Amino acid sequence: MLSLPLPITAADAFGGAAFAGSCLWPLMKKRRALLAGQAATNLMFITHYVLLGAHTAAALCLLVVAQALAALPEGRSRWQTAVFAATVPGIAAIALFTWSGLPSALSSLGITFSTLARWQSDAVRMRLLLLVAGGFWVSHNALVMSPFAMASDAFCAAANLLRLRGELRKSKVPAPVPAVNATANANALPSGAAAA
Repeated sequence: MLSLPLPITAADAFGGAAFAGSCLWPLMKKRRALLAGQAATNLMFITHYVLLGAHTAAALCLLVVAQALAALPEGRSRWQTAVFAATVPGIAAIALFTWSGLPSALSSLGITFSTLARWQSDAVRMRLLLLVAGGFWVSHNALVMSPFAMASDAFCAAANLLRLRGELRKSKVPAPVPAVNATANANALPSGAAAA
């Protein structure tokens, strides 16, 4: 029996590329690398969502790119704050103008939590908020029938959980106690002796 390969659409190609990016950025150790990876991946997701007809998600991904790029520099300047401030009402405006019911609501909630995540200076807090955002995005992606985006959500969640576990373990490890030379310690004066 001859089997024909399934046709690959442009939406599939961009979805596959976005999935590949999603497999890489959560593995980054540094905050700036996380943000740069998110920006690059979301550029591919924009086209993927447009081709699927998920216009709210596509427009919101453009906000993700702007947020990630604005958050790259360390510290908080006025222009960074202005970009983030502009994206918050932008989420509501995009949802309003592209409203398509529950998918629009879920993607809007997803970007709201990821916006909070990208503004964090701490990688642990960032990852926790990204996990919350991922719950909304996976629900959205199931509704718009994007297996690439659902796979991306699952991989990002697993990678973020793995990194989060490592970061939390690292923060619980006690600092090593320096070894003291026993001979030097025996010859030392008691703490009150120097004052006497």
